[in-house]
Amino acid sequence: MSYNFLKIEAPKKTEDLSSWLEGCLEIDSSVGGTVSKILGEIKVDGNKAVLKYCKEYDGLKAGSINEIKVSRKELEKGYSSTSKRYPDLIEALEVSYKNIEKYHTVQFEKESSTWYVEPESGKKLGQIFRPIKRVGVYIPGGRYIYPSSVLMTIIPAKVAGVEEIVVCSPPNTDGNLNNILLYLFSKLDIDEIYKIGGVQAIGALAYGTESIRKVDKIVGPGNIFVTTAKKMVFGEVGIDGLAGPSEVVILADSTANPDYIAADLISQAEHDPQSKSILLTTCRDTAKAVIEEIYSQADFLIKDSGGEINASVILESLKKNCRIVYNSSDSFLIDICNTIAPEHLEIMMKDCEGVLKKIKNAGAIFLGDYTPVAVGDYIAGTNHVIPTGTSSRFSSPLGIYDFYKRSSIAYYNYDMLRKERKYIEVLADYEKMLAHSNSIKVRFKNKKADKNG
Repeated sequence: MSYNFLKIEAPKKTEDLSSWLEGCLEIDSSVGGTVSKILGEIKVDGNKAVLKYCKEYDGLKAGSINEIKVSRKELEKGYSSTSKRYPDLIEALEVSYKNIEKYHTVQFEKESSTWYVEPESGKKLGQIFRPIKRVGVYIPGGRYIYPSSVLMTIIPAKVAGVEEIVVCSPPNTDGNLNNILLYLFSKLDIDEIYKIGGVQAIGALAYGTESIRKVDKIVGPGNIFVTTAKKMVFGEVGIDGLAGPSEVVILADSTANPDYIAADLISQAEHDPQSKSILLTTCRDTAKAVIEEIYSQADFLIKDSGGEINASVILESLKKNCRIVYNSSDSFLIDICNTIAPEHLEIMMKDCEGVLKKIKNAGAIFLGDYTPVAVGDYIAGTNHVIPTGTSSRFSSPLGIYDFYKRSSIAYYNYDMLRKERKYIEVLADYEKMLAHSNSIKVRFKNKKADKNG
């Protein structure tokens, strides 16, 4: 094939790129209307509505929720079948499992702590960490199966100490879950699993039904309908975030290998027609070589895949959302990168560590020529559920902290409250919160106030 759809852009200021720097999670009004209707029915009708939409969207005819709950027998059968049929896949999953568990265990040790301080006699302040009790995990299914997402969402919850983990995933056309998923659910010791997909899954988890108890938080990726549903139920339950199209930014200089850059840009394009693949380079020759290599590798992959690669998605994504940007100033390119706040950032520059210190906004960062995004997607141990659409400005990858809640602790004895009472009363009186002020004063009206507190 002959391609000619990429060009080198040479912006002079960040504003020149405003058309493609914006976040790209857009929810069509028709999607919002459909999602709102389904959620409303589930909130009112519970099981009846869930079963109705399981039939309509999942193609699963069931008379009760028990019929769409995965049994222990199904789990055992899926585990046994997968173990024998996919030995290489099982070996890879085992390595991924151990690496993800190891990373999040260290994260747990570093991040979570209960602490107290006593700034002065009679006053104690602190914070306690407690795991969320019940978490719902949504696992996409259907045409594509993502076992890596099972590990990425469930392992941190288990490391954090979540007591109850319930999973929803859409069934195959035969009404069953994929055996690879069953294998992983069994290995992870998950025993509450429902064959429910889409909006109806999010509604069941968020509101609960006669048969499914509501959860405290929902995590996991999904399509625009799932994402919209998560947005609508937020507040009723917690959510991990709203995922838009995936994106990668590669910062490169003259030392970077154009072959590697091209391969990584193409791999990002494989996700979705809306995925963004962006190269920011200080070397014009590198930019030229990457463009030629993208054409060459895309052509090779399409011809060599035997039709298994989704060529139309890759080409549409590259044509619409691939950008090759040149500027001789690495500081200018780093400013652009921080403005984009990418989901994935690869740094292929001579001074990777020096550049890293200047990065303010990025979800997951990959250093050097031999750390492509695919490493993080599957095996490194870091989490691949990462904020998109510039939201890494204020959000983080999924981690154990997503499955914890913090409670602040305060203790005053009589003498300490007497010492600071006037400040509380002044502030409360100014804000016209007279009952607040009285709650302090009442403790000193009686000269015999209890001083044993």
